[in-house]
Amino acid sequence: MKYDASDERWANPPQPVAAAEQAPAFDHSMVSEEYEHDKKKNPAPKQGISFSQALLASGHEKSDGKIKLTASSFMEVGSYAVFLIVLVYVAFAQNSIQSYYYTKVMSDLFVSASGANGAPAFGSCTSMDNIWDWFSQVLIPGIYWTENSNSTDNENMIYYENRLLGEPRIRMLRVTNDSCTVMKSFQREIKECFANYEEKYEDKTNVADGNVDAYIYATSKELENFDTVGTISTYGGGGFVQRLPVSGSTEAQSAIATLKANRWIDRGTRAIVVDFALYNANINLFCVVKLLFELPASGGVITTPKIMTYNLMTYQASSGTRMIVFEGIFCGFILFFIFEELFAIARHRLHYLTQFWNLVDVALLGFSVATIILSMKRTKTATNRVNSVIENGLTNAPFDDVTSAENAYLNIKACAIFIAWVKVFKFISVNKTMSQLSSTLTRSAKDIGGFAVMFAVFFFAFAQFGYLCFGTQIADYSNLYNSAFALLRLILGDFNFSALENCNRFFGPAFFVAYVFFVSFILLNMFLAIINDSYVEVKAELARKKDGEGILDWFMNKVRGLTKRGKRPDAPGEDATYEDYKIMLYRAGYAEKDINEAFTRFNVTTMTEHIPEKMAEDIADEVARVTEQKRNYMENHRDYANLNRRVDQMQESVFSIVDRIENVNVTLQTIEKQRIQQQDGGNLMDLSALLTSQVRNRESARRQTITSIADKKEE
Repeated sequence: MKYDASDERWANPPQPVAAAEQAPAFDHSMVSEEYEHDKKKNPAPKQGISFSQALLASGHEKSDGKIKLTASSFMEVGSYAVFLIVLVYVAFAQNSIQSYYYTKVMSDLFVSASGANGAPAFGSCTSMDNIWDWFSQVLIPGIYWTENSNSTDNENMIYYENRLLGEPRIRMLRVTNDSCTVMKSFQREIKECFANYEEKYEDKTNVADGNVDAYIYATSKELENFDTVGTISTYGGGGFVQRLPVSGSTEAQSAIATLKANRWIDRGTRAIVVDFALYNANINLFCVVKLLFELPASGGVITTPKIMTYNLMTYQASSGTRMIVFEGIFCGFILFFIFEELFAIARHRLHYLTQFWNLVDVALLGFSVATIILSMKRTKTATNRVNSVIENGLTNAPFDDVTSAENAYLNIKACAIFIAWVKVFKFISVNKTMSQLSSTLTRSAKDIGGFAVMFAVFFFAFAQFGYLCFGTQIADYSNLYNSAFALLRLILGDFNFSALENCNRFFGPAFFVAYVFFVSFILLNMFLAIINDSYVEVKAELARKKDGEGILDWFMNKVRGLTKRGKRPDAPGEDATYEDYKIMLYRAGYAEKDINEAFTRFNVTTMTEHIPEKMAEDIADEVARVTEQKRNYMENHRDYANLNRRVDQMQESVFSIVDRIENVNVTLQTIEKQRIQQQDGGNLMDLSALLTSQVRNRESARRQTITSIADKKEE
């Protein structure tokens, strides 16, 4: 028997059941082969794969059902790893921790700070008077750091570092009178009615005596504004606008005082929007501030701050050049992937869309292309807007188009990078252990789908109940949307039981207990049971599965091949004896007992006896067969042992429960005996008291009788 490097029996024998500890362990099983005239008739396909085979192979198909690693899969993993690195750099290179601190500084200045003379903070404003006080004591001192409009540029900057881009604007939106109908019973007492804001009710009438912008309605097109989303409603981009000067607080205070004197804010006002933009050259960041006061028809004030920090000038200095290079590489990858997907669609047609990972690829390409388009759009929009502000002498700086383009770009980019990381799950199956997660999710998909329907029925039933029962008093249940999220938070342990109890003494606790019981105790445990069952099945299948080596297995085998542990044993020569073959098989990892039994079956007992090549082949097949049988037996025995262990655990649990029940029974019997003894003792005491009372009564009667007899004798 000649040594052949391609013969898997020498290179990759199966892991024996009782192999010697000093022998190297291998994973692949020996393959039976038929020989004719000492030559291979039907050589078995190799289960390993070399680097040259990986480069020459193509596609994902497995010709022998074992080999998983192909050139396309190997190259796909490598190229996708590079693509992911490029995408991560493009996504995060524009973000900086300075963005958060910039936003926080502006929030502390305009949202959290209160006025020096008792004016409330932005979030504490509850009336029209509070809004006027906030304008004069918080907004204007925060924007203008000097009263002199002719001071130096640094003195006109917020915190001496942040430059105003254009004039700050205060925009007011109002609704018309009679936009709602008063009931006939109250029409004599109530003459005016102002509804909540809707575009059809918006008052666009100019004030008759007004000759300034604050009393003239301007459309959203004229102001270059987009709609503003608030808590109560979404407000249009038009309105009555009061512009404040770029520098000098005296003029700004005068404008605010004039508006207050003319009752610019009245019952018809439904929203006031304060917006301005800043630029910090030190960190090359833009900050767009939009502060919204909502005055609902119910009265009061609802505040919504929006402070957004962006890096609009991304291509600056050396970092800008590096960014351009990475974006170019990213575009190249996208073009390559697009052509690859088009070829695949042309080949497989509609069947291509039936595969989950193909849909993931299409979604990733779609979001990536959208990211490229939106990146160009936001860069162009930001550049045009900044140039326009500079050309207009910092007088008009609407940044709504910039924020809209930037937010769209960030949202789509976030979706793209999320899907890109999800696609990593496609490649984790290259290793047997790492594929358990994806296989578990795939196997349990149908069961989870059925569970999701049942969970949704229970969940939305509780959400609607909470909204109807507690919506008027608890903010978490004020609408169906908030109610649903309140229930999700309740699953995570974030709840306010006292609020439910105070709202309704009966339905509050009942609602809480029922939701926790059905959702947390039953449904969530059912979900975990579905996942657990699928995981156990997948793990059992993978333990018995004879897969070829994946990319990680191939890589680890190559690493082991470079070490002493991975070296192949020396093959016996042409005139090999029984002892030579035995040593070779032993070093390959087979059990000595199996080797001896195989040689005995072929009547080979002398250590120096020469073995023909054909007989050596048959002996090798016999050793492999016996080893495989033992391995299967051990796997089955392992499953039986696991099952037996679980049964024993269940029996122990049952016995423990029975013992506890017996202890409880003994305790109850003891308590009952004590109660009976107490009752008997009480009865004896009552009887003794009764007898004592009777004796006393008789003694008293006897004494009275004696006394009466004595009295009669004396008479």
